[in-house]
Amino acid sequence: MLARAFATLAAFISRIRAWLSPRAVDQDFELEMTSHLELLTEENMRRGMAREEAQRAARMRLGGVTQLRETNRELQGLPLLETFLQDVRFALRMLRKNPGFTAVAVLTLALGIGANTAIFSVVYAVVLKPLPYAHSEQLVNVFAANSQEGIAGTGISYANFADLRAQSHIFSELAVTQFHQLTLTGSGEPAIVDTSVVTPELFSLLEQKPLAGRVFFPDDGKPGAPPVVMLSENLWRASFGADPKIIGSSINLDKRAFTVVGIMPAAFRYPALTSNAQAWIPLPQDPLFGSWLPRRGGHWLRVIGRLRPGVSPAQVQAELAAISARLAKEFPAENAGWTIHTLPLQQMIVGDVKPSLLVLLGAVGLVLLIACANIANLLLTRATSRAREMAVRSALGAGRSRIVRQLLSETAVLGLLGGLLGIALAYWGVTSLSSLLPADLPRTSEIRVDYFVLGFALLLSILASCGFGLAPAFFAADSNVQSSLREGGRSGESSSQRRARGFLAAGEIALAMVLLVAAGLLLRSFSNLVSMSPGFDATHIVKADISLPQFQYSSPRQWAAFSSELLDSIQAEPGMRDSAFVVPVPIAQGKINLGFEIVGSPPLSAGSSRLADYVSVSPEYFRVMSIRLLAGREFNAHDVIASPRVTLISEALARRYFPNQDPLGQRLIFGFPLDSAGAREIVGIVADVRDMDLGQAPEPMMYVPFAQAPFWGGAVVVKSTLSASSVASTLRADVHKIDKDLPVTDVTTMSELLHASVEQPRFRTFLLGTFAGMALVLAAVGIFGVISYSVSCRTREIGIRVALGSSRSSILQMILRETLTLTLVGLAFGVPCALAAARLAKHMLFGVSASDPATFSAVAAGLAVVAVLAAYVPARRAMRVDPMIALRHE
Repeated sequence: MLARAFATLAAFISRIRAWLSPRAVDQDFELEMTSHLELLTEENMRRGMAREEAQRAARMRLGGVTQLRETNRELQGLPLLETFLQDVRFALRMLRKNPGFTAVAVLTLALGIGANTAIFSVVYAVVLKPLPYAHSEQLVNVFAANSQEGIAGTGISYANFADLRAQSHIFSELAVTQFHQLTLTGSGEPAIVDTSVVTPELFSLLEQKPLAGRVFFPDDGKPGAPPVVMLSENLWRASFGADPKIIGSSINLDKRAFTVVGIMPAAFRYPALTSNAQAWIPLPQDPLFGSWLPRRGGHWLRVIGRLRPGVSPAQVQAELAAISARLAKEFPAENAGWTIHTLPLQQMIVGDVKPSLLVLLGAVGLVLLIACANIANLLLTRATSRAREMAVRSALGAGRSRIVRQLLSETAVLGLLGGLLGIALAYWGVTSLSSLLPADLPRTSEIRVDYFVLGFALLLSILASCGFGLAPAFFAADSNVQSSLREGGRSGESSSQRRARGFLAAGEIALAMVLLVAAGLLLRSFSNLVSMSPGFDATHIVKADISLPQFQYSSPRQWAAFSSELLDSIQAEPGMRDSAFVVPVPIAQGKINLGFEIVGSPPLSAGSSRLADYVSVSPEYFRVMSIRLLAGREFNAHDVIASPRVTLISEALARRYFPNQDPLGQRLIFGFPLDSAGAREIVGIVADVRDMDLGQAPEPMMYVPFAQAPFWGGAVVVKSTLSASSVASTLRADVHKIDKDLPVTDVTTMSELLHASVEQPRFRTFLLGTFAGMALVLAAVGIFGVISYSVSCRTREIGIRVALGSSRSSILQMILRETLTLTLVGLAFGVPCALAAARLAKHMLFGVSASDPATFSAVAAGLAVVAVLAAYVPARRAMRVDPMIALRHE
């Protein structure tokens, strides 16, 4: 099969070479001249000349052409560079002589190249660009998984990490990270500092050096070591005025003194590349995670590793499997069923946005293809109008290759002009995109039109020039010398050119069909998504976060007392009676997923587990958020630490784990690390809430009273008709009455949080809809151009039809029938392509099938209507043709 393919390719190349060879050109020229000599002789004889005299006159007339041809062949011996410069100068003159054509072609191409370059800059920065670390291909994320419990990936405990680091030979270094927020005081207003909790090996693993001072030493990561901190350059400049004396000084984080040992440059970003960490502290020094070090059963640390050079994936998997088995054997209670795996760090950071971005890049690529098809149609029209020029060039000795090179130089100039304007549009597009990019899109700070992206734009311009220029150039080079030079001959497009134009127009419709179907499906999907009820009423609800310094507020009783005092103060304010505490906030702060047991229930089978989302709330929460009580009771002021332990469950949990029975009175055993395990009685059932994502079905949920399971902070939710700014001011004042050093952060409305939660679907729907609109306009222009030129070429035919009695309505029907034929051919190719594209984008759809009949039907009907409307203007012009004028038309 491969040999046959190479043989076919070789034969094709041979035919092209023969077609372009000077000998073939000479043979064709001789045939054309002989034929033309006979035509001129016959014409002279009709004028009354004798045959010999007529032949002599014809030879004299053609002699000048032959001499000019020889002169032209001498000119072809010029150096290639000089010839190229002549071609470019001539191309610029030709484009300047046709400003309308040039403007349309350059603008159309610029839109396609600019849109492609702008989207590629996003794809390159997010998906393709290497991470900003030395030898980033060696970096991996190390995670734990438990297939029996359906956990695809989670963190690793510190004890397991220490054993993994000691026993593995595939890593040159391992480090752990976690994220935390600490309160900075003593330097102006109290502020929340985004803090990365790390082991000292992180900086050597990433091969990063400080801007000033030093990185952590191994001794800094030992329990009991003096607390030290490294600051980011941004925090150093903003809060400490870039004071170089800060190195060695102390700052207060969560009311504890930390010695500043180093400043990291602003360019360093880890572990989250979407934002800049403001400080780094050793893991044992963190007030929260430092206390969890002995817990082997926890899965709370992110582990990053650098593989040794030359280590194969098989070696990695084999060693991690052996270590997982060893840990499960030594510590079965904590590690049975758990395995350790790796994933390239870049893949982990990019997450699930890669397929969506590639779909957008493919969509904007289709827009460029439609633009190229439009320009190719314009060039085919020009090729027909320049047939006499090409014939003269051929008669003067220009070979096919010379004519093709000249015409391709024109398309190259068009491509260059379109590319330059496209790059300018790309700069503007990247700036505009920055305001549309979702906040959770990684590496957005690296999106720019850099040298690599400029190279992509240049390559795209070259490919586009070849794409829309080759076919018209070859058609023009094939112009017939005899017919083009014949006196009185009419110029018009050949049947092959007509078929090529029709094929391009049908192709535009097919490509537009793909984009419009994809946009229609995403639009319906987005409409379904935003119409979903989250399970609570977000109207007039303001949310604010409060974090307690754990060195000052160290016990759960202090946390419970603070929340109770703060709620009493807030609820006493006018218009803020409806207030509550919650951890975590639905939609905004993710979820805490815990396993649980049902007291008295038979043991689960191997590989099965019971999981639910854990939420700690104050009694007013359900009333504030308008979450309906379905059975039993809500929490009340009596549900405190000393009272019997209780819980409320969601309808989804009751339906899944208590089918055909009453859950009220049943007892569950579960607990967060800060909430010691114990049985809790189910006292109520509430309606489902979509706590993670509007597009995700409600998960089983377990609610506990905040007073019985307090956190070191949380979120206050206030339902009030007051403005959000007024609520925020009152909240800050009430918090500062209790503790003036506590900041109130992330104040926003729940409506804004819901809006932000669908940023990614909104972003891709908007862009794909924009590309589909561009495709529709370009396809309509293509149909208009094809039909309009077809009418102009058939003016004589239409005049004859009218003279023979054809009615204007029949002429209109003929033109519209031609349009509908092109449209149906395009739709016939477009429907299967659209089905394939919809399946590729299936992961982005919500509540709509990839083969949704309503969307496909609406798009097909819409395209047909647009095509008919585009053809109506030339059809009306055809109806008004004067037969007398048409019969004299050349």
